[in-house]
Amino acid sequence: MSSHSDMGSLRTLAVIPARFGAQRFPGKPLAVLWGKPMLRHVWERARAAPGIDDLAIATDDQRIATAAGEWGATVEMTSPECASGTDRVAEVARRRPDARIVLNIQGDEPELDSEAVGRLVAVMAAEPGVRMGTLAHAESDEASMIAPDVVKVGVDAKGFALYFTRRWPVPEPRGVLLRHVGVYGFARDFLLEFAGWPPGRMEREERLEQLRAVERGVGIRVVTGARPFTGVDTPEQLAALEQRGPRG
Repeated sequence: MSSHSDMGSLRTLAVIPARFGAQRFPGKPLAVLWGKPMLRHVWERARAAPGIDDLAIATDDQRIATAAGEWGATVEMTSPECASGTDRVAEVARRRPDARIVLNIQGDEPELDSEAVGRLVAVMAAEPGVRMGTLAHAESDEASMIAPDVVKVGVDAKGFALYFTRRWPVPEPRGVLLRHVGVYGFARDFLLEFAGWPPGRMEREERLEQLRAVERGVGIRVVTGARPFTGVDTPEQLAALEQRGPRG
């Protein structure tokens, strides 16, 4: 982590929400990958991202809190009533009024691109009109894009998301099609507003929370990473990563 003095009071808080009881993969944050809990890989890569001033793991589970504390992470206990990771991040952000940019870094991205996260922070600091941003990367492997757990994003010429979808082929594709990455940046005041909105029709259909902003006309700035990396949704994906070995 590194403070950036050129941003003055624009402090950046990064939060990794982690819950133990994931429906498809219970205990996923503490599942061991390459000799470490997956959550620790994410935390270490987030620590290496330029421009992050504060980093915390947000959980309602004492097993995760204990493990994270053992490797030196700051842990914020959050309500078990949180319906989503974003709600968990917003709960932490309410306690940190000095934060101006808040990152939601998914706890199942063990190959997180630290430099891309840093670029997202830099873009949001440089473009104060941007209230929400996210990461994506080009994906040449069509077999990867077909899977319904892989989220696709269409990006316009100005770098803003036109749509997000799990579907393949993408219905009515527009813009440059990229593979979405589970990292979000928010202006803190917008995050607190966003967390209070009810899910819209598109969000319910696609099970994609970011569509809540798209439906309300909020521009989501898409920052592209230089390299692809793989998240983990299922035990089978974890096993495949274990066999392949780390990269990047």
